[in-house]
Amino acid sequence: MYSLPIPCSPERQAVAKQLLKVLAVFGAVVAAIDLLNGNHLGAAASALISVSILVVMYISRSRSSHALPLHFVIWLLLCMYLFGTISHMPLHPEKAVWSTVFPFAFFYLAGLQTGLWLSVFSLASTIIAYQMYSWFGTSLQVTYYGFTQTVGAFILCSIFAYLYEKVRTQQEGLLKQSAQCDPLTGLLNRRGFETVSDSALQQALRAQHPVAVLLIDLDNFKQINDTQGHDAGDLLLKEVSTLLRSQTRSVDIISRWGGEEFVLLLQSDLEGAKQLSEKIRAAIFSHQFSSGHRTASIGVTIHEQQEPLEETIKRADLAMYQAKKSGRNRVEIASRQAADHMHRPSELPRPA
Repeated sequence: MYSLPIPCSPERQAVAKQLLKVLAVFGAVVAAIDLLNGNHLGAAASALISVSILVVMYISRSRSSHALPLHFVIWLLLCMYLFGTISHMPLHPEKAVWSTVFPFAFFYLAGLQTGLWLSVFSLASTIIAYQMYSWFGTSLQVTYYGFTQTVGAFILCSIFAYLYEKVRTQQEGLLKQSAQCDPLTGLLNRRGFETVSDSALQQALRAQHPVAVLLIDLDNFKQINDTQGHDAGDLLLKEVSTLLRSQTRSVDIISRWGGEEFVLLLQSDLEGAKQLSEKIRAAIFSHQFSSGHRTASIGVTIHEQQEPLEETIKRADLAMYQAKKSGRNRVEIASRQAADHMHRPSELPRPA
């Protein structure tokens, strides 16, 4: 099962941990009931389940292994189904009641693909076990009609669980996308940029690829809002966003940083980042926007190893401020050493 994809989201991990606690208590209660009824083997099995759960929870807490409880719960539920339903259902029909619970747990905890495989495997195992009981001439307490009713209920619950998990996953993806995207331009917002850039940066560092940051600011943007209205400003931001997409690669990360600012994160050395910046600056300068002729000031810098990305963006911001200060419609490059001598006066407003 470890070869099948299991989405270890924080929500699933939290549910798995809570479910482990419930199963631990449930196992202890069942062990006590079996012991009072003289079923020592059943009591030992239930007690073993509770002890195993406590051990797994302790290991998970001590080693900070977040995926461990989730995988363990899935395995535990599968074993509980195989042992409780397949082994006992033909002899104890009341065990069939529990079979309809498992598809919902499989799909929610293991995801659509793995949940489907688990449900199919469980159903097939149940049918095979029933047939084997019949072939060996075991005196079955459940009738064929009762068995088909149980199988039908399991299939129906599996379909419901699949459809529910599919819709829930789609809605979760839409919510996550809306939380990470700027509604006006469709680009990543700051939250989305931080989420995507972190993994991209780690991947680039492992491959020892240089990473560049570009901070683009539209010149005199405030004048558009003042003279032509905010609708014209919003339209310009959309047009610039489209232009940035056309000038960059699909692997480059583009974000609307706020207002009229855009941030680009790309795998490139300083020379490549400078060429792209000049290409973007020239494209904005020559493009016929709906609000008229526009220019942009761009700051460029290279991410240093072991440096927080926030510091790299601040350095690109200083370079962009220097480009505005030097006359706008320019590209300025800032190294880490040069940035120590570049200061943006906090008491002065930024040039538009």
